[in-house]
Order: sequence, then structure tokens, then C-alpha cells
Amino acid sequence: MKRILSRLIHSAAPEICMDVAALAAKRGWPLKQLHPPVINEIEPYVKGDYWAQEDFNRHHEFLERAQTLVTIEQATIRDVVGFVELPDGQICFEGNWWLPILQDHPAYKQRFSLKNRRLKGNIYSLLCSWASEFYHWFHDVLPRLETALMHLPQDIRFLIQSNPKTWQLDSLAAYGIGRERLEPQPHGMHTRVEKLWFATPIGHESLGSGAVLRRVANRLLRYFADDNLNAGLRNVYVSRRKATCRRVVNETEIEPVLKERGFETVLCEDLALAEQVKLFSNASAIVGPMGAGLTNLIYSSKGSFIGEIQTSDFPNAHYLVMSQQLGMRFDRFKADAIPLTENRVDMRVDPQFLSKCLSTCLDG
Repeated sequence: MKRILSRLIHSAAPEICMDVAALAAKRGWPLKQLHPPVINEIEPYVKGDYWAQEDFNRHHEFLERAQTLVTIEQATIRDVVGFVELPDGQICFEGNWWLPILQDHPAYKQRFSLKNRRLKGNIYSLLCSWASEFYHWFHDVLPRLETALMHLPQDIRFLIQSNPKTWQLDSLAAYGIGRERLEPQPHGMHTRVEKLWFATPIGHESLGSGAVLRRVANRLLRYFADDNLNAGLRNVYVSRRKATCRRVVNETEIEPVLKERGFETVLCEDLALAEQVKLFSNASAIVGPMGAGLTNLIYSSKGSFIGEIQTSDFPNAHYLVMSQQLGMRFDRFKADAIPLTENRVDMRVDPQFLSKCLSTCLDG
């Protein structure tokens, strides 16, 4: 009986709205363009790189869309993943990035939730897939807020996951958004909103707007600016030794090579956001394994060098495109994969190979 009941509760398959701006135009909902399509901005930076071109081709449809701000009455925000349920029951795809993940998620399959509430007034949701992860917060969530903020009503409140991370609160402070304006969304909660202001993505989760990223970075630089900003150029190696995957297992072997080239080792999770902003604003070269810490490249100056340590098993275009959009030099340093689980690896880097790469990239 319990199994039958469980299947009944978790077997819904609502219709999915793939383009909320198009739907809004048909139904007469308030709609405003925030940013033009990013396809022309991104295209020059994917040529010649197989994985970047693959991402570009895969997400072409979304890169051709302008970013819009849609005002929706009586929408429901499902769970901390932030799925937007439209008044007619459709689930909005945008902001969730991968259709199979949306369709497999319990928040999508649920016919109803035991935790429900209503919020009156104007609400903007900071929730989306992986919004509590560092990269996605700074690459996806804040750029959407950056373009939308000036168009939002003054009395708007912001939906965020319960127990937001300190760096989320610190970055929101740079936007003039304090805790008193936040509405925490507990796990499992479905929130009916009187009036939802929904900003669609700028491009896609791996391919966004460098111009808007620079605006986000400049806002944080201004907010955290003090006498230590622009105090002198530094070379930074971003370690992932405290992470659960993509760690360089022979880091002690490559650190002498890095130190010889003037690199200092940092663990971003040990630094407050203000310290990260100041550190990377003074970085002329950043090297590290693929991971959230490299997101801090947005604070560095044009002409800085970004070296991403990456295996051929899990390539991505994130930092290649971001760095080149921001006028930086980029290269990948190949590492050998050490499997952990089906989708997780650590890495091993050949010190001699790394030394040659650094010489070529920094001296060439």
C-alpha cells in the first residue's frame, strides 16, 4: 500500500514550458527585455576548441534568446531547486539547465507537497539548479540579478535557500540586499507567490555574457575596495585539497615547480569573499584544477593568465570562454584521471610537464 501511495504521489509529469517569455507574450503578462542574445558575443571564443564548440552547438537555441524579466501572478516555487510552476501547472524549464535533471527531480514528479505556504507581495527568486554552488551563484544567479535589479519594485523580497552561505550573503550586500529582505525557502517547501519577478538566464550555465560578468565583478570590487586592492601583482595556485574530487593527489610534487615560478597556494574555502575578491584582483596568473575557485578569475585584469588543470575525461568550456571574454589568456594543463566513482575523479599532474607548460605560457 505504501509503495502504491508513493508511486501515486511521485509519478506526476507536468507539461514543461521551454520558453516563458514566448508564453508571457501570448498571455499578456508583463515582459521586459534585459539583455540581448549572447550568441554573437560567445561565438568567437568557441572556435578551435572541440568541447566549447560542442557546448555552443548543444545550447544554440538558448544562446539566441534575449534575457527577459517576466512578471507572473500566482506562480509556485517548488522546493530549494526553485522550479517555477506557472499558474496553469506547467513547469518552467529556464533556470534549471538540463531537462533530464528536471524531469527526474522529486520536486518535478510530486503531485503535491505537505509543506505549502503563500507569500504576498513582490518576490524575486534567487533559487535555481545548483544556486548554492559557488560557480553557479556568480556565473548564473548574480548576472541575472545584475540586469534585473534596476527594474524590480522597491518593496521586493528575495527567495533564497535556508541557511544561505556566508559568501552569498556578502555578495548580496554588495547589491544592497540585507537579511531583512530575504525569504528563506526550506527543503521540501512549495511557495505560492502573489507576484513573481522571474529573470530568464543569460545564455546557458556554461556560456554566459562576459560583459555582465564584468559588471558583477566591478560591483563587488567597488564594494570590497580598500587600501589592499591593487596592492601588487601575484601568481596564485588554487588548491582543491579540501574538496571531494578533482584534487591533485601529488600536489606536494608540483608545489616546488609552482613556487619556483612565484605562485602561492591558496584554498578559497578558507577565505572570506572580500579576501578572495582582493586576492584575485591582484593576480596576474591563476592556475588550478577545474573547480569553483577558478570562478574568481572574473576579478583579475585584462591580460592575466588562466591555467586550468583538467583531465580529458571531464572537459568543459566554462573557464576557457569566461577568461577570453574578459580579455585574459587561457590554456589547459593536462592531468591523468584517477577514478573515484562513475562521475568523479582526482588528478595526477606530471611536474616536468607542468614546468614546461608554465614556461611556455608565462615566458612565451
